[in-house]
Amino acid sequence: MWRNFFGHESTHLESDIIRLYHVIEKGLCMPEFRPRFGSSMVRQLQDSLKRWDGEQTTQIESGWRVLEAYVARHSEMGIDISDILELPLGIPSSCLNQSEGGIRDFSRIDEADRAAFLRVFSSRSSMRHFDPTKIPSKEAIKEAVKVSLRTPSVCNRQTWRVHSYASEDAQKLLALQNVNRGFGQTIPHVLVVTSDLRLFTGTSERYQSWIDGGMFSMSLLLALHSGGLGAISLNWSVLNRQDKALRAAADIPDHERIIMLIGCGYPVENSKVPVSSRRSPEDILTCH
Repeated sequence: MWRNFFGHESTHLESDIIRLYHVIEKGLCMPEFRPRFGSSMVRQLQDSLKRWDGEQTTQIESGWRVLEAYVARHSEMGIDISDILELPLGIPSSCLNQSEGGIRDFSRIDEADRAAFLRVFSSRSSMRHFDPTKIPSKEAIKEAVKVSLRTPSVCNRQTWRVHSYASEDAQKLLALQNVNRGFGQTIPHVLVVTSDLRLFTGTSERYQSWIDGGMFSMSLLLALHSGGLGAISLNWSVLNRQDKALRAAADIPDHERIIMLIGCGYPVENSKVPVSSRRSPEDILTCH
């Protein structure tokens, strides 16, 4: 199993906590609520949270909040669960300001939201003519990553990682990627999207890193576009020797799988993009 191969027990414990709290979150949202559901997982989550002795990350804090929501739901129904959980929960004081975790009302969008989304989505194109003198700020990249964190992932494990490189460092990586000829020299910033294999459970999830990483990459492309940046996805379908070369140049650890590169920056005024004609819905949709 990947987690045994790569070690890092605290990372594996956090992954288990995320998996457990997300299962409980889903149970709290079911149309027909089953009192005392998932008792073994609830006990396991509390035990895992009590074992945690590292920094109180947002995910650890969320685990406590999910247990709090589980207790509150049963308390509202007058159901005793003291045989399932040790009560009171004993949430660490460092978690008391954390509000995420548990359940919330579903957010609907209105016509204005839909129109804005369609404008952003339909106007995104792969940019190949950047102004190399304008380097995106760390704040602009961070904001795009923050938006992209809403991407779904298996059991909410959020295995994505983003490595950011600018100027000369970006050009060194582009020299190892084989489909940026003719425009790569104008790209001022490169993001390498990876997936942390330590957060998967084994061979049954062997393809999940590409699925989760691909969805996150699309979110990131849209977030960069909505933030006023041009971007282009650069595939990483390569041989092992090329993968090793990029890892060495970019200082990417072995436990992260490289999903793709994204070149980004500010477009040159009046730059052009391909039309890239699309198939019709009828070409790809089969209604059963």
